[in-house]
Amino acid sequence: MSEDRNTLKPVPVRRRSAARLAAIQLAYQSHMSGQSVTAFMPDFLQHYSDDIRKSFRVKDLDNAHLTALATSVEASRDNLDETVGECLADGWTTDRLTVLDLAVLRAGACELVSMPHLPARAVVSEYAALADVCGCDVGFVNAVLDRVARSSRVVEMQSRKAGD
Repeated sequence: MSEDRNTLKPVPVRRRSAARLAAIQLAYQSHMSGQSVTAFMPDFLQHYSDDIRKSFRVKDLDNAHLTALATSVEASRDNLDETVGECLADGWTTDRLTVLDLAVLRAGACELVSMPHLPARAVVSEYAALADVCGCDVGFVNAVLDRVARSSRVVEMQSRKAGD
C-alpha cells in the first residue's frame, strides 16, 4: 500500500481530476442527447459517480468544481468553441473535431479562461492526461490547450517561460 501512496496524486487533486472527467462525460452526454447538463446531472451522478470515484480512489468527487465546470461549459459553449477554434491549425474548425475531443477541449478551455486560480500549466497537463483516458489524441489536446493558455493567460505563461 505504501507504493500506491507514493504514486498517487494527493486526494484533493484526484477529487478535482475525477470532477473533470465527470464534466467531460456530462458535456459529451449533453451534446449527444440534446439535454441540458442540469437536467441529467443527478441521474448521471447516481449511476456513474461510483465508477469515477473508484477509478480515482477518492471518497467523493470535487462536487463544487464539477458543478461550476459543467454548468460553465454549457453556458459558455459558443464562446469556448470560438476560443478553441482560434487555437486550431489553419483550415480546421471545431466542426471537424470529434464530440469527445471537443468535450475535453471545452472543459480545459473553460478552466483556462474562467478559472484563473488554477495554474495554467497544471490545467493543460491534466487535460492531456484525461484526453489519454478518453482515447483522444493527447498531443493534439495538449497543443490546442497550450495555445489557449498562451492567449488567455499571457502574463502567467510569459512569467513561467522566463523562469524556465
